[in-house]
Amino acid sequence: MEITVEQLYDFKACPLRYKFIEIDKMPVKLSQNDGLREAIKTTISYFYLNLHQGKLVSMEDLKAKFGSIWYDKNKIYDIQFDDKQAQRKKELAAIEMLAIFHRQQKFNPDKVIAVNVDFRVPIGDDFFVRGNIPVIRETTRGLEIANFKTSPQRPDDFWQRTDMDLTLQAIGFHSMFKKEPDSICLQHLKTGVPYYTERRQKDYQRLYKSVRMMKKTIDEEWFYPRESYHCDSCPAKSFCMEWR
Repeated sequence: MEITVEQLYDFKACPLRYKFIEIDKMPVKLSQNDGLREAIKTTISYFYLNLHQGKLVSMEDLKAKFGSIWYDKNKIYDIQFDDKQAQRKKELAAIEMLAIFHRQQKFNPDKVIAVNVDFRVPIGDDFFVRGNIPVIRETTRGLEIANFKTSPQRPDDFWQRTDMDLTLQAIGFHSMFKKEPDSICLQHLKTGVPYYTERRQKDYQRLYKSVRMMKKTIDEEWFYPRESYHCDSCPAKSFCMEWR
């Protein structure tokens, strides 16, 4: 069995939603916030791929790249917008975040080691989790994993210490470099503030135990609804209401 980090997040958020989307293959659109996150992530990846080749792209190039994704008629990301005004408002928010990011890179560009590094972590017999490290860079702190956050809220300390994607990225890093990353940076794009955390063996143990428990629940088909305020924007809401 193979599962992605995104699928694990879906299952943790709501097992029934996971069933509808991943097992029943219900077609879904990304919410505006999720779409914004993915479009910015792709734009920043474009920036780093160029930087890795020695080219510092301009802010105008970043705006054009983001716009080509945000208004793409071929729908690289199938995003559900409330209306044109909402789409434009999100675009302006994205440009503001990208401008802060670009300003920081313009005067002190990162020394890039790798971009978009895929990993496949073995959790148990014939069970793997696939994910991606956005950026590995060389800093004064040593080799660092960099992630970029688009949410308005700063990442709190508990989340920084326990987020399973960061832990999986650290395990993936370890499999390549035979050592833990010296630092993990969470760049809060709205403010430009970096937050730093780390992962060690005890964090790996927590991750392995959690993921194995999730796999056991999936194998035993315990797909139940987990109601929260997120339900309002869930694409599976109408199906969930009929679940008995």
